[in-house]
Order: sequence, then structure tokens, then C-alpha cells
Amino acid sequence: MLTTLKERALESLSQTPSLEVSTHLDTLSELIFAIAPTATILSEKGFEVFYLLEDWAFALVPHQHNLSLYHASDLDISSFCERLKNVHLGDHCILFDDLDSVNLNVLVELLALLKVDMVRKHQLDQALH
Repeated sequence: MLTTLKERALESLSQTPSLEVSTHLDTLSELIFAIAPTATILSEKGFEVFYLLEDWAFALVPHQHNLSLYHASDLDISSFCERLKNVHLGDHCILFDDLDSVNLNVLVELLALLKVDMVRKHQLDQALH
């Protein structure tokens, strides 16, 4: 079960996001499945959580007018700030106001990097146990 997201992050969760946010949600889901086709998606606490290798990897949290993508990676992704315009990068979170203004090639590169980091972390955890 997803436990990393703080309740505070879910306060503005919208069960009825705008049509634009719903479209962005579908696009991000497609991008995640493009880089992680074996991911399993579950609905938890009213949002979609993508699992890889028994651990959560990504969570898409829709808000009324924007969308948050949470990730389980510990990588420092601040180097993507200049290349990903119109997004806000936080601790394990990427906030999208308007996905149409984001360079999707750079976003896919970032998602793939996060996925690889999470798979490596999982393999290391398995090797240590």
C-alpha cells in the first residue's frame, strides 16, 4: 500500500477534475505505461498508483486545475528544471499546471530515469535479503 504520500498532499485531491486535467491524467498514464509496460495500476485513496516489482513507483493525483505525479525514487531531479518548463518539482513530486506546454520527450526521459532508479533500488534490496 502507498504510504509515502502525506495526507496534506491529498487534501486538494479532486474526484471531479476538469476535462483538461482528466486528459492530462490519461496522457501521463500512457507515458508511464510506455516506459513501464509491466506496471500494475491500482486505485488507492481515489487516485491511480503504478506498481513495479511489488513496490509503488508512480502515483497520479488529480486536482481541480492541475495534476501531481508522485514518484518513489530518491534521485535528485533538479537538473531537469531548466529542461522541463511549466512544471514544479518538489520532494518526490512533479506538479503539472498544463501538460500541453511540457516537452514530452524530456518528461519521458525523466520518467525512464526514475523507473530505472526504482528497479535498481528494488534489485539491491532483494540482493541484500
